[in-house]
Amino acid sequence: MMINSIKEIVEGTLYKLDMYSDDALSLIMRTGWAESGYRALRQYKGPAIGFWQVELDTVKDTLDNYVAYRPHIKEILLGLGLDEDDLEFSVLSSISLQAAFCRLKYRRDSKPIPSWDNMESQAKYWKRVYNTELGKGTVKHFIECNEAKH
Repeated sequence: MMINSIKEIVEGTLYKLDMYSDDALSLIMRTGWAESGYRALRQYKGPAIGFWQVELDTVKDTLDNYVAYRPHIKEILLGLGLDEDDLEFSVLSSISLQAAFCRLKYRRDSKPIPSWDNMESQAKYWKRVYNTELGKGTVKHFIECNEAKH
């Protein structure tokens, strides 16, 4: 099944970043279900790309204001296929980079990732950190997308 392959890629990416935990793996996988259902590499009406629907502005901000101060992470991203001269193509075409930027978005938050066994807490965390108050997603949407898959 394709989702098992995606989970394997996400897990490997988290280990490469030295940011693996069961909680992080769960949150990243659940974010993909909520954002695209692992069905769309481009947002239907908007600028987001990849299974995790990351916006290029978010990628650039992460590179400029987080990764720039952590050269070891930049080396890992380059090893995963990051091309700073063609960000859109490199992220769009790499599940690993998409997962990495999703994880880095959460990593920049000051609060720890909620436990994998607390779906509602992960949903609220996703809404606050990833989807934000301006996003159209809801805690209910996150939970419904993930309960249907697990």
